[in-house]
Amino acid sequence: MAVHRIIEANAARYGDAPAISDHRVTLTYRELNQRANAVARRLIAEGFRRSGLAIVNLPRCADTAVVLLGVLKAGGRYVFVDPQSEDTDWPEGISFAGLSDTRETCYRNVDITSILGPCVRSSANLPIIARETDVACVIPDGNGTTEILVPHGTIMSLQGCAAPRTTEWFGKAGALDLWAGLLNGATVLLRDALHSAA
Repeated sequence: MAVHRIIEANAARYGDAPAISDHRVTLTYRELNQRANAVARRLIAEGFRRSGLAIVNLPRCADTAVVLLGVLKAGGRYVFVDPQSEDTDWPEGISFAGLSDTRETCYRNVDITSILGPCVRSSANLPIIARETDVACVIPDGNGTTEILVPHGTIMSLQGCAAPRTTEWFGKAGALDLWAGLLNGATVLLRDALHSAA
C-alpha cells in the first residue's frame, strides 16, 4: 500500500467532492487523481524511473499538489521546495536527478504546463507498485547536507486521524500537512488563499 493508492481510493469514493482549493481553482478528488495520472505518465515518458528523485520547486497551489501526487504515482520520491517561503539553490520548476556521462548528478527539467489544464484527463491509474517502506519524500536539512527520508508508511499513518472536513496546507516540510488532509478525504485550503479571502 502507498500514499497515492489511498488517494486513488478516495477519488473513487468521493469523486466530485472538493479535494484542494487555492485562490484560482478548486479540484475535486477525481480531477486531482486524473491530472496526477497525466503528470506521472509525462514524467515516465521523460525518463523518470521508479525510486527516482524529483525536485518540485514550485509555489504552493493546486497544481503543485497534482505534481507531488504525480511523482508518487510514477513510483518516485520528491523534495518539495516552496520558493515563496524558502531561499534555495534547487533548480526551479520540476526536475529529476540523473547521472551525467561523468557520473555526476545532474538535473533534467520537465515542462508539464501543457498537461495541467482543465481539459486533461487520464483516468486509468498506473500499475506501478510502491511499498510502505519505499521513500515518498525527502526533507533536506537547512544546510543542504542532511536529509530526512520519509517512507509511504509514515505518511499513511496520518490517515484515520480525527481530521476536520476542511484543513489547511501551510507549507510544512515535505508537504505532510497536505497529505494529512487528502488521506482523510478533507478539502485542503491554502493558507495564502484563506488570508486573501479574509
